[in-house]
Amino acid sequence: MFACRVGLLFGLTALLAVPAARAADEATCPRAGTLGVSRTVEIDTTGGPGFGMDNYKAYDFLQDKEVILTFDDGPQKYTTEAVLKALADECVKATFFSIGKMALGYPEIIREVAKAGHTVGTHTWSHKAINKLKTFDEGKDEIERGVSAVHRAVGGSVAPFFRFPTLADTPEAVAYLGKRNIAMFSTDIDSFDFKPQTADHLVKSLMQKLDKRGKGILLMHDIHKTTAKAVPMILAELKAKGYKIVHMTAKFPVTTVAEYDQAIEKEAKGLPQVGAERPVSSIVKTIDGAAPATESASGSGEPEGLPPPPTPDASTTAGSAASPSGAAPPALPAFPTTPSTESGRAAPGKQSAVQPPMKSVAEPSSPPSPTGPASTATGSLPAAAANTTAAPTHTAAVSMAPETASPVKTVSGDGEKMAASAPLAPVAPVMPIETKPQAPAKSISQRVKEAWEYWFGQ
Repeated sequence: MFACRVGLLFGLTALLAVPAARAADEATCPRAGTLGVSRTVEIDTTGGPGFGMDNYKAYDFLQDKEVILTFDDGPQKYTTEAVLKALADECVKATFFSIGKMALGYPEIIREVAKAGHTVGTHTWSHKAINKLKTFDEGKDEIERGVSAVHRAVGGSVAPFFRFPTLADTPEAVAYLGKRNIAMFSTDIDSFDFKPQTADHLVKSLMQKLDKRGKGILLMHDIHKTTAKAVPMILAELKAKGYKIVHMTAKFPVTTVAEYDQAIEKEAKGLPQVGAERPVSSIVKTIDGAAPATESASGSGEPEGLPPPPTPDASTTAGSAASPSGAAPPALPAFPTTPSTESGRAAPGKQSAVQPPMKSVAEPSSPPSPTGPASTATGSLPAAAANTTAAPTHTAAVSMAPETASPVKTVSGDGEKMAASAPLAPVAPVMPIETKPQAPAKSISQRVKEAWEYWFGQ
């Protein structure tokens, strides 16, 4: 009898230990058997360079079979969360171009995006097409309110990455973003996932376009249920066909304009500043009846999932911008207006309203990269600029030095070494995400003790 009890006790101990080990393994990236990230590119956004061959043909830094995943219009409840889970399951990083109103509507979700290590860019305040507004002042308000709102919602640094709604820019907007040192992103492959279709059809259509082109920046929307359902299948197809994921990061965080920071505070609706939050369980406590699982699980008393507070130089910009109009901002929508036709979207292969030479856009307000031409920081640059074949596994970054120099620099991953020797450039820290301490899990001895007392008493 005693032997049976001892055997039962050891069996319970093993059952308790296995889930904990499995959960720890699943939370670790990189992880064997997943798609993962092949290389990470760091973008120097000085002068506002443009990327994506549909509109901006100056910088094509991707090698064959390399893919960048981008998502527009979020965050949105359920769909963005499902996309985040699918990406985490495959240890993949992406870039999210968030709408200001949506970010302030779901700050907890956009903070989860940042906490997971994805890059957060901006996509205007309310998804108005800049090229259809009556004056550029209205377009500037859309851009700057979006930047301030996403920065406020994230509660920390965001990337100076911007995507025009419907991919339609204007000469004035391009010049303004150049002065603000904000990079512009179009796309190489548009999923058109806003059109009514099944997830299977979306996957098939997207992969056919990618297989034909061989590489590219993919455009999707994390607000659509079909897209959320399709992302796991897309990742499985990418892995099966040998594609490699490239993750874009920024050399420096975006700077916001003080006037617009103040203008969006009304829409923030009391959102606590980073460091001043209190978890709901510390304010509302169940004293009679069954407490919800979320309340019983939050025993640490500390808010979780928030990035570190922004540095002083990332909160305002030295450059001045026109004050926003005195009109009260519109109420937050439950969902952004998503284009339903292709009429407003730039035609594939269409050049930008302003030709690519970035130095002619505007004089940059911050100094260009001290290294001049792109140089290796960690790993090495792809050899595409030298017209030689390079291994597709490496990392890169963007520089606005001479017009003949590539703006992309390798910062992590493996790659073919450049023949020319260039001094190593210090890599600026890119939007560090600090993970809050978690409540300690019960030790094996504690679990064994509880199991013993449950079965045999004290």
